[in-house]
Amino acid sequence: MLPSTLQQDSHAGPTIIDIRSSSVGRSRSDDESDSSSGSGQLTASAKNKRTKTVHNPHGEDLGHSLPSPEGSANDSDEEASTADESLFDLPKMILDGLTKPAGQEKTIPTLVLYDDRGLQLFDEITYLEEYYLTNEEIDVLTKDIDRIIEHIPDNSVVVELGAGSLRKTVLLLNALEKKRKNIRYYALDLMVDELTKSLKSLGRFTNVTTAGLWGTYDEGLKFLDSFPNEIPKTILWLGSSVGNLHRDEARDFLTSYHGMLNVGDTFLVGVDRRNDPKEITVAYNDSKGVTREFVMNGLDHINVILGQSFIDRANFEYFARYNEVAGRHEAYYRVRQAHQLTYLCSKSGEKTVIDLAEGELINVEYSYKWSLEESAQLFDDASFTRIGQYTSTSRRYDLHMLRKAAFHFSTFAPQSPLPSAAEWTQLWKAWDTVTLDMIQHPKMLLEKPIDLRHPFIFYLGHIPVFMDLQLSRVLGESPLEPAYFGTIFERGIDPDVDDPTQCHQHSEVPDQWPDIKDILDFRDRTRQRMLHVIQDRTQYPLTRRLARVIFMAFEHEAMHLETLLYMLVQSPNTRPPPSMRAPWLSESGSKKPVGEPQGLAPATWIKVTPTELDPEMLTLGHHDDESRDLTSHGKGDLTSPFGWDNESPRIQLEEGVSMPKPYKIQSRQVTNGEYFQYLRATGLLHHSSTSLPASWILKAQDEVFVRSVYGPVPLHAAYNWPVSCSYVQAGGYVQWLQSTLPAGSKKLSLPTEAELSIVFKVKQAKDGLRNDTFGLRHWYPVMSEALLLQESSSSSSTTASQTDVTTWLQGPGALWDWTSTVFAPLCKDPADFSKSKLYPGYSSDFFDGKHMVVLGASWATHPRMALRRSYRNWYQANYPFVFAGFRLVERM
Repeated sequence: MLPSTLQQDSHAGPTIIDIRSSSVGRSRSDDESDSSSGSGQLTASAKNKRTKTVHNPHGEDLGHSLPSPEGSANDSDEEASTADESLFDLPKMILDGLTKPAGQEKTIPTLVLYDDRGLQLFDEITYLEEYYLTNEEIDVLTKDIDRIIEHIPDNSVVVELGAGSLRKTVLLLNALEKKRKNIRYYALDLMVDELTKSLKSLGRFTNVTTAGLWGTYDEGLKFLDSFPNEIPKTILWLGSSVGNLHRDEARDFLTSYHGMLNVGDTFLVGVDRRNDPKEITVAYNDSKGVTREFVMNGLDHINVILGQSFIDRANFEYFARYNEVAGRHEAYYRVRQAHQLTYLCSKSGEKTVIDLAEGELINVEYSYKWSLEESAQLFDDASFTRIGQYTSTSRRYDLHMLRKAAFHFSTFAPQSPLPSAAEWTQLWKAWDTVTLDMIQHPKMLLEKPIDLRHPFIFYLGHIPVFMDLQLSRVLGESPLEPAYFGTIFERGIDPDVDDPTQCHQHSEVPDQWPDIKDILDFRDRTRQRMLHVIQDRTQYPLTRRLARVIFMAFEHEAMHLETLLYMLVQSPNTRPPPSMRAPWLSESGSKKPVGEPQGLAPATWIKVTPTELDPEMLTLGHHDDESRDLTSHGKGDLTSPFGWDNESPRIQLEEGVSMPKPYKIQSRQVTNGEYFQYLRATGLLHHSSTSLPASWILKAQDEVFVRSVYGPVPLHAAYNWPVSCSYVQAGGYVQWLQSTLPAGSKKLSLPTEAELSIVFKVKQAKDGLRNDTFGLRHWYPVMSEALLLQESSSSSSTTASQTDVTTWLQGPGALWDWTSTVFAPLCKDPADFSKSKLYPGYSSDFFDGKHMVVLGASWATHPRMALRRSYRNWYQANYPFVFAGFRLVERM
């Protein structure tokens, strides 16, 4: 195991740590020779692994994954193995690939391209104008580096997979050094001489220590696992090396690293998009012929590997093509004329004869390209949470910052309206993170950070009781014991903000709450009951009514997860989410900058003309009649989506009646910084407690802090977060901003439910909301970095068309959006509203004219609700504690 601190001697060569399975932990000085260089054997990790993959060792997208043989080398071919410890047997791989059964494509392993000559040629390729990938990545690392390294904490370990020349990595290391972050950086590579050369090229650092790791990706995985859990780790996988793998291999590779990392660790992945096929084709077939020579040189290397004149490059030509359907570039050797290859085993004397037909193609590499949708699916399948996307100026290449979380919520719309057992498990992990880790027991259980809400302990009992009672009623079974839990935990409170004595019907409040151990025991038994109901279809045949109850229990718990979080930000005793580090808490990020913080570029105005949109974009709600559950036609329907009673019926917006007229809407929500400017300009900062958001803490002079689960955040660090405030407070900002505009300007206001719904629908139909910040991807209301970076290129307010909504629109996410629509039934005649029989007071208790519709999602909203465009939320207009912000509209 590596010592905790690397000692760097300015007179010594770089430190190389040999992590190969036969020599783990041995350091190698730079004057040792590489005994395996140029040979047919590549030392690898321990024998008898069923699957392994050799990757392009230089992190650029010119490699191909190579499946290794099962276990150690084949004993029947003595020429193909020298030791049990050898796993990557290039001679055997070459022969196996060329002797595949008839009908299968012949292959040659990509690693033959990387002898000394190949490495030199590849380095030349990265400087070619046609090979855009390197410059695209340098562009991203140059303009977005500060945002990227925010997610690499001080005193952490950084390991780069397939480090290569480090030409791009040095940009990141220099930035870490500039921020004075103490980092241990390890460059992992299979080519030890190239690794030594690359490390020598790095400059001297004071805070960053560097070393090389000589070994495979899998051995790097073991090396990372040797560090204590409390040391944060970041993995770098740059240059679109993910393209070297087939798509299922990429998923399995990321999944393997996800399993090793600890909660809070990060993974930076470079991805080349599915770009213009012409650009991709030219990138791999440059005008100078460097790529052609790079690939053809591999044939010369084969003769060195096999130790005989086996193949003549004159009989082949380089052939490359882009497979647009598969989304991959393909490189081949094309046979010029029919001939035979003959391999002679020096030990057995056995000959292997290979027939090649004229025009036959022999594959030597695939380079996969990834659409944004495919990238998002990849990360989702590997259970990573994407917390940042950084895109090149030309939008051809992305770096994605991934993080391992304590739980994983999929960013894709659910395939089934019924939450699965796996989804329940992840929701319970999230619930336990909040209720067991962030709420201190027993200190905080009886705490009421918001007077208008019950103490925390109520919610720990409310969730399992609601679930238990709903299941009991639909199944005709008795509730779990103790039965009295139902009388105190079934329903919470939502009193009138203006007159707290006025409140809807709710459970009785006991003089003393039950013991927390009894509540947690009850919780565990209700969870087991729910899983039993979901999984045992024999005892519990699934009907639509039962499925609805499961759906209701799931979303009810997800809603109250958010309730707890907006209560927790109001408490001074909240513990931060374990291992989820906040960027501003680093030593460098905590220093208050001199002068005014830099605000965002003015929000882009998106012009919307509803009459030009697909009618599907012009609807509210959906069809989900609860009474249909019990009919002969409806009881077996398990595919139609569920919703709450206020989401029905589906309303088609009619031109001239309910359809909005053309309007412009801001691309993002108003920020803390913009709201601060309003309060300071009007003198309300110190003289109006009603104008100060409950999400703020005001100290002496203009010293403002923003509440978070990490404690108070200095305004300069939260300046560009959206401001969380009440509807009434948002209205005050709108009036002030209107007063600053020239006479005759269009009137500004908050959007209606229809206006906001339309843009969210248009955006989701185009991009699926892959970059928006809901579902606890972040534990604070940060807006999508990918969209903010797009807007930052504009120094003044601009106008975009509705076709550009995917490019510009922030949300749903960060905070809910207030609308100017009073919460009421969607049906034209309120008397036609069909109240839920399962949860009668869910909506109807709040059709009081005091609650306003909020749409979208917050950072704490579960994706099932954030992705369902019919979902309607609501809060009292002057309720200040919720995760809700606002944006403006200008009606044309």
